[in-house]
Amino acid sequence: MYHSLIVPRREIDFHNNVSARFQDKVVIVTGASSGIGLETTLAFAREGARVVLAARTEEKLREVVNAHPEWRDRFLPVRADVTNDDDVRRLIETTISNFGRIDILVNNAGIGMRATVADTPIDDARSLMDVNLYGPVRCIQAVLPHMLQKRAGQIVNVGSVLSYVVAARNGAYCASKFALLALSDTLRMELHGTGIEIISVLPAYTETPFFDNMYQYGGGPTRQSPFKGQHAGKVAQAILYGCARHKRQVTLTVSARIAIRLRRLSPSLLDFIVRHTAHNEAKADAKV
Repeated sequence: MYHSLIVPRREIDFHNNVSARFQDKVVIVTGASSGIGLETTLAFAREGARVVLAARTEEKLREVVNAHPEWRDRFLPVRADVTNDDDVRRLIETTISNFGRIDILVNNAGIGMRATVADTPIDDARSLMDVNLYGPVRCIQAVLPHMLQKRAGQIVNVGSVLSYVVAARNGAYCASKFALLALSDTLRMELHGTGIEIISVLPAYTETPFFDNMYQYGGGPTRQSPFKGQHAGKVAQAILYGCARHKRQVTLTVSARIAIRLRRLSPSLLDFIVRHTAHNEAKADAKV
């Protein structure tokens, strides 16, 4: 049975409890060359899994493998762009050819955008949706026949607290993450009774290279908070926790939990808090 989880700080370190559950499991991680994807790759490898690293840049994948020779026999780097149908099919076929099965798919690859709705170029919005929403759809459609045949598997869709809560100058990104959450909930209904689990992981602000590679329009800071975000390793551990404990949804940080509840109970109050916070952060940034 699925459960929703807000990850308490005391439950983040759980390696000793789940190691046996991931021994020799076959895991695909998209966006595996940096940030949350890289930390998730390393976390699964520590637990004995065989990890297929997927990313657009082959050189970066080689750097990851070369930096961790102790897990070289557990890593399979595959250059794959989740916006390319042929790449995604090859990713799945290569994994099955090398390991014989796929136990877990982690849809992590994503890009961001800072722009008001009025300033958002349509072509860039399409590109963002192609990565953040249609990329997971491609990977899911490619892996489902295999998982349905063996009547087992886990699909992890990495969303965001912005899957529930909006922020100014994040309209396209929020839309992609809202849509990914809706896709996950729908897929969970459609796959009920098949043995395949759908797990949504919703990080809050996380310090990764994600912010250095996003679309940016209209000026203003790339990072909207003057405070350092959580380490990507915490998100990786939450992903493993969700898989090991068969969670429906994993939401990191207390503030994210409060924001999600406020959206349900008092959306106007949440709007006020977000606007007020954004105003104070802009003032703090201007002083730097």
